Amino acid sequence: MCAEPHLTEGRPGYGDVLAWVVDAIVDVLTARLGAAGPGERFILDLRFTDGAPVVVDDLPESERWVLRTVAAFLAEEGAEGERLLASAEHRFDLTMRAETLTAALIWLDFILDVDLPDPPDVITA
Repeated sequence: MCAEPHLTEGRPGYGDVLAWVVDAIVDVLTARLGAAGPGERFILDLRFTDGAPVVVDDLPESERWVLRTVAAFLAEEGAEGERLLASAEHRFDLTMRAETLTAALIWLDFILDVDLPDPPDVITA
């Protein structure tokens, strides 16, 4: 894992790695659920296994960051998503960088394993 903010020995820097994981989360969700149609948008409704809603403000800061960043990109609010990515890269301390990257990897692992519907059929010309 990469928690340092700058390139080291030719390896991707923290921001590049974190952006890749966030992009992968968005891509998996979009591939599994389909893109939002005109006038539609994604709503992330998190629930515990017992069905109780998750209160976003009660999540650790790293998980809130992942949720808000993914939500921004899903809502096609690219400027906000990029702002959040930049803040993670430049304002988080080393511990917070590691926690945020770990949270993002856990979210990606979870959505790859969760039983979501198959992507909708897409008619191509």
